[in-house]
Amino acid sequence: MKYKPELLKADILDEIEKIDRLENEFQKALQSIDITSEISYYDRGAIGYLMHNFYNGCENIFRSIARFFENDLGPESWHRDLLKRMKISIKGYRPSVIDNELYLLLDDFRAFRHKFRHSYGFELEWEKESLLVKKFEQTTQLFKSQIKVFIRELDKIDE
Repeated sequence: MKYKPELLKADILDEIEKIDRLENEFQKALQSIDITSEISYYDRGAIGYLMHNFYNGCENIFRSIARFFENDLGPESWHRDLLKRMKISIKGYRPSVIDNELYLLLDDFRAFRHKFRHSYGFELEWEKESLLVKKFEQTTQLFKSQIKVFIRELDKIDE
């Protein structure tokens, strides 16, 4: 391994702080928007941007982990491959980072992020986006919980 686990932990914790901030902004946005009905183009864009940023933060952590453990990713479909790799435990090398339940939730956010980046805002379907909005809190809590477990596993590597 190129780097000490402490550096990886610092990178992860820095991203978690940003995700916490993002989560607070998301909650503020939900207080001012009625998500149970069709919302404005502007509000959809704001909510979509926050969900996009959330997945970016998750992916930043996953990329740091992949780099630390020297898990090369090919240029084709690396976003999907990176997420898939995080649910895999490599015996004697790296514990899994996330479980299958979180993998499925994050895969929905990954797919949304792709659509958000490559579409016009008016092409987004609020019906689909609102389903993710409803899963946001569960996903962020599971993510942070499982990352804490992974960090504890890193502590064992460092010993």
